[in-house]
Order: sequence, then C-alpha cells, then structure tokens
Amino acid sequence: MLTDTDAEGRQLVLLDTSTAVALVVEDHESHAATREAVRGRRLGLAGHAWFETYSVLTRLPSGLRRSPPDVLRLLAHDFPGSGFLGEAESAGLGGELAGLGISGGAVYDALVGAAARQHRRLLLSGDARARAVYEALGVEIEVIQ
Repeated sequence: MLTDTDAEGRQLVLLDTSTAVALVVEDHESHAATREAVRGRRLGLAGHAWFETYSVLTRLPSGLRRSPPDVLRLLAHDFPGSGFLGEAESAGLGGELAGLGISGGAVYDALVGAAARQHRRLLLSGDARARAVYEALGVEIEVIQ
C-alpha cells in the first residue's frame, strides 16, 4: 500500500472527479461516505480530475453552481496536494492506451489514473465504471461506496 505522508503525518492521496464532487457537494448521495474516507488525509486531485471537477462545479444547476473564481479558491484550499501528468508521461501514454485497448471516454479516466500512478499516490474513487481502467494502468485505488 502507498503510504507517503506529509509533515503532519497525513497520508497523501489523490481523488478522481467522482470523489471530489461527492466531497464538495453536501447533498450528494456519497457525501457522508466520502467525508469519512478522506478524514485525516492530505488531498489532491489526480491530473485531469482537477479540470473535470472545475467543469462540474461551474455548471451545476442554479443554486448549487459556483463561480469560476470561487471554484479556483475551493480547489486550491481543499486539494492542495494535486498532481498533474508530466510531459514525458503524457507523450508515452497514447501507445500504452492503444496497447491496453483503452478508447473513447475511458481515455479521460486513464489521464486521471496515469497522474496518480506518476505521483505514486493512492487514488480514491467512487466511479465503478473507471475501476477497470485504473487497474489496467496498475493504479492502486480505494473504492468509496
């Protein structure tokens, strides 16, 4: 198990979009389970999940939608350990995806998984559909239900 910690002894983990949105949106059906799963951990978003989360939070239905400046502040504050996919890793990923047969929308899941893998962080996910992609990439995941 990946057990890197910060200076305060908190485990460093990355979240995918499903987990980030469940954590931030208080009336989300998985909010309570997600809050419990992240308690005591230092959080970040895994690469492309940062942009997906920004997109989701700025297009929620009226009343829940947040402004772009508010989302920027929220992401910086709540997910300070975010890790993005580097240039070299990005350049080599296409061939790996083709070899694994990953295509279509699953490519976005692969971008998230590849960032977690690059940073050697546990990936927290509530997305059962993405699990096969994360596992194909060798990403260590913790599924939140």
